[in-house]
Amino acid sequence: MFAGDRSYAVGDTVTLGDTVIPIIEFEWHNERAELDYRFLWDEYTWNGNVFPPAEEEGDELDLIMFASPGVGAAANSYLSLVNIEDSWIKIDRGVKADSPGIGASSPYYGREYQATKDIPAGAEIFVDYGTNYFESRSETYGYIPMPKSYKSADRLIGKFLLKRQQDKRRRRSRKLNQLWEDTYNLIVESAITWKSSRVLNALPSNYSHLPLIMKEGGTALQDFNRSIKELSWLEENGQCMDNIKVGQSENPDAGRGAFANRFIPAGGLVAPAPLIHIPDLKVLRMYNAINGMDGGKIIPDIHGPQTFQLIMNYCFGHQESTLLLCPYGLLTAFINHSAEKPNTRIQWSKDMRHPEWREQAIHIWGDEYHTGFQIDFVALRDIEENEEITIDYGEAWEKAWQEHVLNFAPRENYIPAYELNEVENITYRTIEDRPYELDGVTMWCRFYFIGKFTKHKEDEDIECRILKKLADDSYLVQLMHSTNDQREGTRSYETGEILWDVPSAAFYFADMPYERDHHKFTSFRHPMMIPDDIFPSVWKNGNEAMF
Repeated sequence: MFAGDRSYAVGDTVTLGDTVIPIIEFEWHNERAELDYRFLWDEYTWNGNVFPPAEEEGDELDLIMFASPGVGAAANSYLSLVNIEDSWIKIDRGVKADSPGIGASSPYYGREYQATKDIPAGAEIFVDYGTNYFESRSETYGYIPMPKSYKSADRLIGKFLLKRQQDKRRRRSRKLNQLWEDTYNLIVESAITWKSSRVLNALPSNYSHLPLIMKEGGTALQDFNRSIKELSWLEENGQCMDNIKVGQSENPDAGRGAFANRFIPAGGLVAPAPLIHIPDLKVLRMYNAINGMDGGKIIPDIHGPQTFQLIMNYCFGHQESTLLLCPYGLLTAFINHSAEKPNTRIQWSKDMRHPEWREQAIHIWGDEYHTGFQIDFVALRDIEENEEITIDYGEAWEKAWQEHVLNFAPRENYIPAYELNEVENITYRTIEDRPYELDGVTMWCRFYFIGKFTKHKEDEDIECRILKKLADDSYLVQLMHSTNDQREGTRSYETGEILWDVPSAAFYFADMPYERDHHKFTSFRHPMMIPDDIFPSVWKNGNEAMF
């Protein structure tokens, strides 16, 4: 499928302590350049080399972007106060291969956040966005101090305090103390003039606080106490985010689901969910790629079949509007559909950043580069502990799903690479058998085993094929050096070295591009539907809508 310059992908769960957080995979293409608003998802993505992917997900991680619509998106970043870090994610299909739900949900899960230091009760959670995030957004955030800036500021203050102490020992006077204070204030005031100095911006504004700040760890920790809220304040102003947990859904076509972590009374909050707005769902369309006539460039086949990015299944829409609202609340992405007996509904939150947007047409606020809405998932009745949480996705969704079920046909032969790599005592195919490429995967040889035998010394794995099985754990293997033609969109192979007595531990499989279930045009795509009685009429744009 055509995805423009980059593919965007994420997993679908994160674990923070005993809590699991959703992450969602999606791709996008450059059709958004035709629109007159910025794409808010840009603020919720990270380069693949920052976000730990599933194991053996490929080497081109810089070309992949990840979004984390849970704590990963809700948590802010204060580089000097970062207190959690993430780890590798897991991957599986979630449903059986012959389920009509195959490819309708993300296969990624199990990403964990762990505390890197003691986190006091009421303290804010901070993740590491990376220095490049802030350095590339200086016009938006100003010249925020980086970790090295605080170290420089500490050295500057240390020398300042030392000189002041030495001077005070020689001459004690109020005028001298005032001179040192005036000197420091002049330095701090210069930060206003020299706004581009991250070091000066790291300096505390209050001269009298310098000794205490240095005693308690330096300028990097000067805002630590301010980041902690009283529990009484949180109980009055906050919302509980740990009422639900993740497990295998009772619906075999749904994969994972959300379950009550404790008893939730009728009318009680199940979970809050801030919303990322996508004013025009056309930006989520995906097409096959074809070789264009203009210089051989790869272009989208807009006249052929099309589908939508997987993220659409996790968003709310309306049949008379192009607007999508995508929750990034804790675990709310796992709340599945029930048309007959839902136990939860959605409603607008009483506390939103921009409630006035509900009275305004989409074009007025659609290009705002921050979130403004929030919905709350609220219990329709008493929900018992461990009971699955469900909502009604709406009649339009139900109709689309039933049509999908009637037309669904399972893929033949395809087994994703991450499943093949877990098969014990696998019988590997030779060149006399069906090529793996016909089933959407390629075989690779780990450089650790074959590096000393190949002329390519870049310390990277190489595609390969088995010519013959020699013994129980011995194979005759040929390396396949591949090259990609970006203009033509093709891959060519050059047969390489033939290696004798290669063990099975050298082999692993990788999925070919866009061969996973959620990349297929046959996978179900449809947003959850916002009930008519809470959808503002001013947002409706009729014939432009796609659902």
